[in-house]
Amino acid sequence: MASLVLICSLISAAVLFYVFRPLIIGRGGSFAMDWDAKSSALKLLLRKKETIYENIKDLEFEYKMGKLSDEDYHRLHNEYLQEAYGVMKKIESVKPETLEKPGQPQVVAVLKSGRKSKN
Repeated sequence: MASLVLICSLISAAVLFYVFRPLIIGRGGSFAMDWDAKSSALKLLLRKKETIYENIKDLEFEYKMGKLSDEDYHRLHNEYLQEAYGVMKKIESVKPETLEKPGQPQVVAVLKSGRKSKN
């Protein structure tokens, strides 16, 4: 009877650890800083950069259509540019060696964005 309780307790602890591991470790923990996490973070930053650029294009379009005042346009444009600058600094801070998988060749830090080149 005691061994059955012990086995159930161990299985329950393992399942709970597996389920709550992302919450325990968090984004900044050393467990989460493996290659996949770095790659995911870089992909997220690249998507954010694309979104900011699209927002700037939309902003310029709305300004040209007369939907925004000069003051609003310049204020929003500067905010988007500052946000883009911050994202670009974060992207540049990701070093290629942090994307390296142990025992495998160096991974090139260029990720496909789903768009084909025009060449």
